Amino acid sequence: SSRGEVVIGGGSDPYQLYSTRSTLDMKEHLAEGAVHLFPFLQGVRLLRQWAGITDMTPDYSPIMGASPLTNLWLDCGWGTWGFKATPVAGKRMAQTIAEGRMPDILKPFALERFETFRLLNEMGATAASH
Repeated sequence: SSRGEVVIGGGSDPYQLYSTRSTLDMKEHLAEGAVHLFPFLQGVRLLRQWAGITDMTPDYSPIMGASPLTNLWLDCGWGTWGFKATPVAGKRMAQTIAEGRMPDILKPFALERFETFRLLNEMGATAASH
């Protein structure tokens, strides 16, 4: 950082938490990985940490499209990788809402896939280890 600090991060806590604090296991795991890559970090002091809740679907794929409620559209469930795909997803969702129909490229991500058991498996795309 501009203050001479090192910022590290990544991964998901091994425990299901609904908090903005991570566990000691998670902090230790991140620190071990950083020291493995950059041995000069051995002995550094943890100053602060951030954590957050990610919305992830059972098949690791987002939900995009209409909801059962009138005029309520869904674009959620991206988990830990949504920030990389949201520019194009936003464009496609705008198209969906403006035209009132789902583009073919978004159809596999519809909410109904959970009712019809047409689940996707995007675990490789998410680089999720969980």
